[in-house]
Amino acid sequence: MNRILLLLFIAGLLLNGCTRNRLKVNISRIHLEIEILRFEQDLFNIDLMRISDEIPELKEKYGDFFTLFNHVINIGQPDLSAYPEYLKAFITDPVNNQVYDKTMKVYPDVDEIKEKLTNAFKHYRYYFPEKVTPDVYTFISGFNNSLIIDSTILGIGLDRYLGSDCLFYQRLGLTQYARSVMIKEKIVSDCMYAWASTEWKFEEEFQGMTPGNNVLNNMIYQGKLHYFVKAMMPGEKDEIIMGFSPEELHWCEMNEQRIWEYLIEHKLLFSTDYMVINKLINAAPFTTYFTRESPARAAVWTGLQIVEKYMRNFPEVTLTDLMADTDYKNILSLSKYNP
Repeated sequence: MNRILLLLFIAGLLLNGCTRNRLKVNISRIHLEIEILRFEQDLFNIDLMRISDEIPELKEKYGDFFTLFNHVINIGQPDLSAYPEYLKAFITDPVNNQVYDKTMKVYPDVDEIKEKLTNAFKHYRYYFPEKVTPDVYTFISGFNNSLIIDSTILGIGLDRYLGSDCLFYQRLGLTQYARSVMIKEKIVSDCMYAWASTEWKFEEEFQGMTPGNNVLNNMIYQGKLHYFVKAMMPGEKDEIIMGFSPEELHWCEMNEQRIWEYLIEHKLLFSTDYMVINKLINAAPFTTYFTRESPARAAVWTGLQIVEKYMRNFPEVTLTDLMADTDYKNILSLSKYNP
């Protein structure tokens, strides 16, 4: 029995290695350097005595991002006569200043983020040379947004990545599972996941007799997004990409067959019930259908395993092909997934 278990364990490592090897591509000839503009520094160091004169300078330097930021903090746009006072109130708010000071301590520079983002978007350009690489900004917004994404913009809300033990998050009453991913290590994988989710949006169209918005389609769509992140960050740990603790990832690996059997036996795969989809796909302390040791989104991890199996079975399928494919039931069928 021990020999059989060892062989199964080795087989699992080999399969995972096949995925990793496929995603290791040569990006040495791709010339790209991501620049990050630190909007929060310019904003909180503005001369309040001449704020009306400084606002046009901010608008000129930050362009469309400045417009998006104003939507996030909900103070209107610069053409409003009261706008300078609204912006001044945001800048001088005592809590916002404490958050800014904390952000500067955690992120005196963003060199590490810049390096990892540059590497990730080099992979993006390798796979999708025709697509746009965004302009990148950092900001703080009073904990409103982790990211701001537009067609050419990627904004990173640093105040949402101050560390799981940050006192501000505890004062806000954020749960432990929510705080656990509000860490520096999650920034780049979150950026690439969010970027992919806007490039390839989930379509709830009907495919034959199967509604688009069911458990299976959500699982495999999410699996594709996470596979994309792995392709952009081939050296990153799976627990970082999934937002799991090492123990949660281990739970999934040890219970992969049971997860799948439960979904099949309880006829959940093709459920269109919003509450069922929400419990299996979205963030929570754990997956209510499984044990309290299970992570939320264990079904999303299963979707990733299906996608990885499908890509191993069909090495001729490119990442471009995969991201464009919305026939999720067919992906499952061709994957021959059966843990």
